[in-house]
Amino acid sequence: MTIKIRGKGKNKLKLEFEDEGFSLVNLLRQNLWDSSTDMEKAEYRKGHTYMDNIKLLVETEVGDPVEEVMDAADKIKSEAEEIKDQVSSL
Repeated sequence: MTIKIRGKGKNKLKLEFEDEGFSLVNLLRQNLWDSSTDMEKAEYRKGHTYMDNIKLLVETEVGDPVEEVMDAADKIKSEAEEIKDQVSSL
């Protein structure tokens, strides 16, 4: 997976996910909303179904959006490890 920064400001971050489907980006978006109290915007868009990449826009009231994305990704990783551990014990 390749992620490109398409815009970065004090409280705003725009990322582009190359060759990635909606599932992972939607999971990241939902975790951003769930884990942050100062999240102002966490949304993704994709233009053409086959030609365009998904873009994620993150805006916070006061926090650093880069930190928010990293925290959300860490939470997803932790949850995936829990699933892996539970399934491996079956």
